[in-house]
Amino acid sequence: MSHRFGMTRSRGRYLAVAAAIVSAGLVLTACGSTPAGNGGSATSGSDGNAGKSEKCGEAPIVAADFQGGADAGMSAETKAQYSGYPGPIRVSPYAAFPAKKGPWKIGFSSLASNSAFTDNLLTGLKDAFAKAKELGLVTGDLQLSIMPDASTQTPAAQIAGFQSMVRGGVDGVVMLPLAADPLAPALTEAGKAGVPTVVMGNTNPSDYAISVNPLNIAKGTAETVKAMGGKGNIVVMRGLQGAAAETYGYKQIQAIIDACPDLKVVGTVNGNWNNATAKTAMQQFLVSHPGKIDGVLQNGIMAQGVIQAFQQVGRPVPPVSMVGAQAGDLSYFKDHLSDGYNTGGSAYNGKQQAWVAMRVLLNTLAGNGPKVTDIPIPVPVVTKENVASFVPPGATLNSLGDPLGSPNDFGPQSYLNQFFTTPDGPGAKLVE
Repeated sequence: MSHRFGMTRSRGRYLAVAAAIVSAGLVLTACGSTPAGNGGSATSGSDGNAGKSEKCGEAPIVAADFQGGADAGMSAETKAQYSGYPGPIRVSPYAAFPAKKGPWKIGFSSLASNSAFTDNLLTGLKDAFAKAKELGLVTGDLQLSIMPDASTQTPAAQIAGFQSMVRGGVDGVVMLPLAADPLAPALTEAGKAGVPTVVMGNTNPSDYAISVNPLNIAKGTAETVKAMGGKGNIVVMRGLQGAAAETYGYKQIQAIIDACPDLKVVGTVNGNWNNATAKTAMQQFLVSHPGKIDGVLQNGIMAQGVIQAFQQVGRPVPPVSMVGAQAGDLSYFKDHLSDGYNTGGSAYNGKQQAWVAMRVLLNTLAGNGPKVTDIPIPVPVVTKENVASFVPPGATLNSLGDPLGSPNDFGPQSYLNQFFTTPDGPGAKLVE
């Protein structure tokens, strides 16, 4: 994810919520980073092009940008996991990385934690570390370098903390990054010194970063369009414009809309990936647009605010895409199934992200050899059939927090094997 916008308190809130955007497949790249996709074909990811949906209500097919033969030997099924990947996939230098003698000392480098997602991610990483220690895979305590304040954090501060951990003797690092480009030289230097870094929710131009990214904006959005019958008046809710992933996510939505001639966009509003902002913006739009709204397509974690806006002005809540679904909006979906409410989305939680990142790092340290720089993790699509399984007990529309989900089912070793030269690394033992 790109987090170079965290210099003010409002931007600081963006940093926290942007961590959850990856559940929608909006993987941020820092401004000035390698563009998302360079394939150039009609279905490529060139300049964030969303590809083309075959028919209304289907997710578009987006060819990934494999460079330097990174897709050599990949099955068609594995390549399909990269559909929509917003950055180039390269051959990893860790494919031939020799095993480091364990147990290993592990560090965590992170932006400031001030959201339910990032708090749960840290808790999940500590739990995963404890399990790995129980198995004899790691030693000591999880080394932490977490910036204290979202309003003052900078890439330079994260680099300094990261380099301090490397000098202190960590064998590997899990990172939730504040930026992409500024961190790349430090990741390369550490990697060449034998200290691999697993980056969560971001691509990175350093070949020595192993990026682990959940993807699924298109399928969740397509489910919402199907719930609408592929027709009606819709409003598009955009996130923080200027971020590469926001542009990418918007184009994914646009590709789905373009495949449905009976969908009409009656307005586009900005929610800045913040529920409070989204609520205010949608309220203002609804007051000035009294016509019927049949659906809202938002590109990440703003469904709660959109729903609250419709309620506030006393208008029926239409299908709202729950891409990057959270406890509150999922609760609304579940509680209104009996009323005929239907939509779609995608959901995962911070704990799941933490455990899959730790699996990848343990496999790398053991010499199992990640083949490529970027590993996509499929995210569950939310539908009316399964929404109840994601809702925490007692959750309401106003609840904050993550959806339910076991780390055992999210990026398990059986899935990760296809991305490693040697299967069944120690990450296979990392289950609850």
